[in-house]
Amino acid sequence: LFLLSSASCHLFVGNPPPLRWHQDITLLIMPLNGDPNAFPPIGQQPFPCKGFHADIDGPGGDPVASWTAGQDVTFSYVLQSAHSGGSCQVALSYDKGQTWVVVQTWEGNCPRAQTPGTVTNIYDVDQNYTFSIPEDFPTGHRVIFAWVWINATGNREYYMSCSSVNISGSGPVTTTTPAGPPLLVANLDPMKQECYTKEGTSVIYP
Repeated sequence: LFLLSSASCHLFVGNPPPLRWHQDITLLIMPLNGDPNAFPPIGQQPFPCKGFHADIDGPGGDPVASWTAGQDVTFSYVLQSAHSGGSCQVALSYDKGQTWVVVQTWEGNCPRAQTPGTVTNIYDVDQNYTFSIPEDFPTGHRVIFAWVWINATGNREYYMSCSSVNISGSGPVTTTTPAGPPLLVANLDPMKQECYTKEGTSVIYP
């Protein structure tokens, strides 16, 4: 688990380690919206993965975990601010971030706040989350595992942390992402006017 020593706010997946985990912590912890309070200010980052998915074919994209279809896997957050929780999705991409399939959602209290249902930045100490890799998912190398969070309170933001993993599944290695629910993308330009979440609520995914 990779810990923050001195950084302001926000969070990222600490286990498995995210792409570029060893580089600028400011970029790891901020939302894709950027950070206007940074010096100098940082503008909106590219979807997906803040552009870090470009590393997937190089040494920076070496897998940091090996998972098996049908297996329960656990990941954990490194965070400093809960933004009263919100809603989260976990998705996988077999094609270097071009397409995504959602395999788990948490609607409300994600990440877990110390007192659910309240306006708070105090988070619960347990930030381990478990989901299942679908049994029928194929084998993939350097599959991108993404965790996405839409916060309940504060600025309307969109967080995304990505890691490289291997998946052992049915059949030969494929670079085709399985069919399934797509990621919800919100609060980002230029689609902000069409998909903008309401502050003070947790997203219910379509």
